[in-house]
Amino acid sequence: MPATHNTTKHCLVCDRDRPTRQCQPSATLRPALASFIESRHPQRWDVNGYICHACLSAERTEHVLDQLEAERGELSAVDAEVSRMAATHATIAAHLEDRLQVSRTMGQRLADHVAAVGGSWPFVLGFGVVLVAWIGLNSWLLRAEAFDPYPYILLNLVLSCLAAIQAPIIMMSQNRASALDRVRAEEDYKINLKAELEIHALHDKIDHLLHVQWERMTEIQQTQLEVLRELSERRR
Repeated sequence: MPATHNTTKHCLVCDRDRPTRQCQPSATLRPALASFIESRHPQRWDVNGYICHACLSAERTEHVLDQLEAERGELSAVDAEVSRMAATHATIAAHLEDRLQVSRTMGQRLADHVAAVGGSWPFVLGFGVVLVAWIGLNSWLLRAEAFDPYPYILLNLVLSCLAAIQAPIIMMSQNRASALDRVRAEEDYKINLKAELEIHALHDKIDHLLHVQWERMTEIQQTQLEVLRELSERRR
């Protein structure tokens, strides 16, 4: 280590001779701060050398700024990761019902309409009135001139034909309703998966804040305490 005389020391950073009282041995620095200074001045650094107070204050400031900049960069990276994971399954239909209604064919619309009418109380009550009128007309009003006397064979034929036509139409509507339910279930799965990924990413971010930021804040606080201790010693 170069030195001019006993009352001066050679600063490893500014490469100048400073009074001994204005220098600090590099071996007494905290390992994190010493590693930072060594990374900035690898050719001049010596664990057995000295560093002047002015350069030490400047290096501490740069060290704190580097810690804060690294923290901002890592937080930005975490934010980007959260956005990327949230966008992985972000295809969620906001108006699913409208989209499915528009895509219906003419046959599907007709099947839905028949199923809606056939499964309603007006249809049941109206058909009941027709049956009572049919039976009353052929049993009491017309009697000998009845067009469908007891046991109402024509009525049975009409009901059989109606049931044979109505049943497959209602089944087509039910099949379409089942397909619609499957699409809704798939959309719900996508929403749940996206929520799970976002929650997982938020957990990662909270873990990052708890572990990494705590260490960084501890490092910054130690630097502040060193500066305060040096200022107190200088005043004394």
